[in-house]
Amino acid sequence: MARIENYGNDQPTEQDAVKALADLVGPQMAEGLWTLSVQALGLRRPIATPADLRRVAEHVMEVGELSRVAGRSLKVRIITYEALARTVKA
Repeated sequence: MARIENYGNDQPTEQDAVKALADLVGPQMAEGLWTLSVQALGLRRPIATPADLRRVAEHVMEVGELSRVAGRSLKVRIITYEALARTVKA
């Protein structure tokens, strides 16, 4: 897991995403929802890249109100991580 020094942000992971979703809908529903979203996008677990995590997050956001919250939160976290990573590399 890549960490952006001086900002304290770890790269978001699939495990983080599923846990955040589980906090809202429960662990079994979260696993099922995440797996179905991954399959619907033609991806395979584990999801490792921020771009693929963002795609799955956007798909999860379409399912329902609680999943929209978790999906949007993950998407914002990924976008923030990528923006900070570009700043640190510059």
